[in-house]
Amino acid sequence: MSVFAERIKSLMEKQNLNQSQLAKRADITEAAMSNYVKGVRTPNSEVLLRIAKVLGTSTDYLLGKTNAEPSNDDLSIIRRNLDKLNPEQLKKAETILKSVFDDLWEDEEE
Repeated sequence: MSVFAERIKSLMEKQNLNQSQLAKRADITEAAMSNYVKGVRTPNSEVLLRIAKVLGTSTDYLLGKTNAEPSNDDLSIIRRNLDKLNPEQLKKAETILKSVFDDLWEDEEE
């Protein structure tokens, strides 16, 4: 089995995702995802990026070019899930972050 297939299966398991859920979130067909998980095929670069983003890891990790596993710290979890927020939730998050880190925003505006 390919490194890619092993790593994608491991990350899916750690994140309690099944193939169907990952396929939907990465905007690919379930059949294609099945081929990736079985190690029959490796995705093209565009699909690889989408899968890595959903799984919160790097393409290098998925392809076996690095052994640095993805981080599960709070910031990484937030970063991975930002695309799930609707515009109202994003605005709320921005407001909270600006109030906590107002000095950073002030530096950017100068």
